[in-house]
Amino acid sequence: MILSNIREAISGFLDQKSLSDNSRTSYSYDLEQFVKQTDGEISETKLRLYQAFMKDLKPSVKKRKISTVNQFLLYLYKEGLVADYHRLATPKTTKTEQLHYQLLDLSKFWEESEYDLGRIMALMILELGLLPTEILALETSQISMDFQIVQLEKDGQKRVLGLTDDLSQVLSGYLSATYLLDNKGSSYSRQWGFRQLESFLQEKGESQLSAQKLREQFILRQLDRGRSLHDIARDLGLKTISTLEKYKDGYKN
Repeated sequence: MILSNIREAISGFLDQKSLSDNSRTSYSYDLEQFVKQTDGEISETKLRLYQAFMKDLKPSVKKRKISTVNQFLLYLYKEGLVADYHRLATPKTTKTEQLHYQLLDLSKFWEESEYDLGRIMALMILELGLLPTEILALETSQISMDFQIVQLEKDGQKRVLGLTDDLSQVLSGYLSATYLLDNKGSSYSRQWGFRQLESFLQEKGESQLSAQKLREQFILRQLDRGRSLHDIARDLGLKTISTLEKYKDGYKN
């Protein structure tokens, strides 16, 4: 199906997201490139051609583009601008040698889910490196949407973690109660949290993952962005970098 007003659709898609100027520019660039490569036609054939176009891109860049386009494709379907729901396939990852850690494409975690609270837990681990117990105990007063930060304190150690535009948008609907994941004014149990996370991972076809594996993915993403082990350790609330050194030595992009 060819969309004659696809650029208007891009504008509508961007307008319904809370984006900084830099993020909006990045989204626009990726979507304009998608339109150029597909001639504005939304079909399985054109999507396969677009994925072939991306095959030699850096994994982190490919991940970003797939996530952006899949969000846009979902928007088109929900708005009734296309008759069928399409999505770009997530590249399959293969097992790597022992002591090597692979950066996975988990862009589908940003898509809607029947297990939305499990989705929030997965994204908070993946994007901020938080432990499930930290997420379950997180009060909404610790989250500032004005400054897009999360503040934590444990054993006298304070941590201030930045929120991306996308994560801020996901969390914005859960800030009216005492806890981010609120159980009538109380926090949920650890067992409940792990069940929610497990159900979400199963829904997304990633049942081999766990909270620990998602935390590893956070570390790898930070390394991919060029951050130092000392900065990553600080964000994770670690006192030394000793437990992180294995990731840098065994990291494969």
